Amino acid sequence: MSWLYTISGGIVLFSLVGYGLLWIVLARLFGRSRPHPGTPVRATMLIAARNEGADIADKLRSVLAQDLGGHALEILVVSDGSEDDTAAQVRALDVAGVRLLELPAHEGKAAALNAGLGAIDGDRVVIFSDANALLRPGALARLLAPFGDPSVGGSIGQLEIAARGGFLGRADRLFWRYDNALKRAEDRLGGTVSAQGTLYAVRRFLVGTVPPDMADDLVISLGVVARGYRLAYAPGAVAVEPVTGRTGAELARRVRSTERGWRGLMAHAGLMNPARSGLYAVQLFCHKALRRLVAFVLPVLLMANIALVAGGDAGWLTWSTLVLQLAVHGLGLGAWALPALRRVPGASVAVLFTMGHAAMAAGVLRAMSGRRSAKWTPVRDVPARAVPVALAIPATNRKRGK
Repeated sequence: MSWLYTISGGIVLFSLVGYGLLWIVLARLFGRSRPHPGTPVRATMLIAARNEGADIADKLRSVLAQDLGGHALEILVVSDGSEDDTAAQVRALDVAGVRLLELPAHEGKAAALNAGLGAIDGDRVVIFSDANALLRPGALARLLAPFGDPSVGGSIGQLEIAARGGFLGRADRLFWRYDNALKRAEDRLGGTVSAQGTLYAVRRFLVGTVPPDMADDLVISLGVVARGYRLAYAPGAVAVEPVTGRTGAELARRVRSTERGWRGLMAHAGLMNPARSGLYAVQLFCHKALRRLVAFVLPVLLMANIALVAGGDAGWLTWSTLVLQLAVHGLGLGAWALPALRRVPGASVAVLFTMGHAAMAAGVLRAMSGRRSAKWTPVRDVPARAVPVALAIPATNRKRGK
């Protein structure tokens, strides 16, 4: 049983801490920064919106307030059969460079993206961004800067969780700070693994048809690498997004995200072959595959740990890891079920850890069993306007006569 404890513990430790620390250290020792020439590009921001009437106007204002640094930008909003005033909000803004495409029925996010992509010229850069994510000043100029390098096929922005993100937001902010540091390290060692849908940009000719049953941000990213291009990380290209405070809704979102992400990862499993992709293969496996598979290793570690202690074959390390696991899982499950326990220090981290791994296990199993999630229905219980960013529209963006 000790061998099972050692192996499972090593896998968990490497996945949660070891890979990130190793890559950050390697980046400091052997990585290099990649200066990008300031070549102006023509870009289109594509926003797929489903019942985003509460947020879409603020989203567009945060984009229109950007200093583009010489880049040319248009905005295309695709309303996916919205049943609220999403389309009316876009029309009411009435500014130059904003287009609206309305799908008559709810077809899903992939259909909305594909409809929008069909209306974008092949020589442009496509900026993808969630409808409720507001942009910090200078975000788009920094996001587009890497495209001066012809080897760059995509550029990945930096996600920031809004300070008013509720109970889960506190833990989510810690996770994304770590993940952003990891993306920076991966970039210095050659290229970042994949985008997160909040804010990223890709050369239009590298984007194919988005599959309806896969995570669009992941498969678009993997498609860029499969074509021989690099994904650059653009620190300072910050998009701020609120998170739901409802644990049930967040669990469902994470299950769906993992299911679709795993299916997309398996569709590009060849990229995890070092003979084909080199160092990127290691990064992709550790950052995407192992991070999800560790959800199945955690219960093995706990059972092996309990067996060692029950059998009397336990030293201080074995006892310590058992106490730590019971504390994290116990607090996570307890605070998940009982809101009163959420005041306990570290409760948000414990809940996110427990819920996150439960969702990853469920999502992988759903993908492997062939089950498909329902159509995309965004959860928006925290308004984007809670995020303090610049929303003023420059006079140059207003249509004549306005």
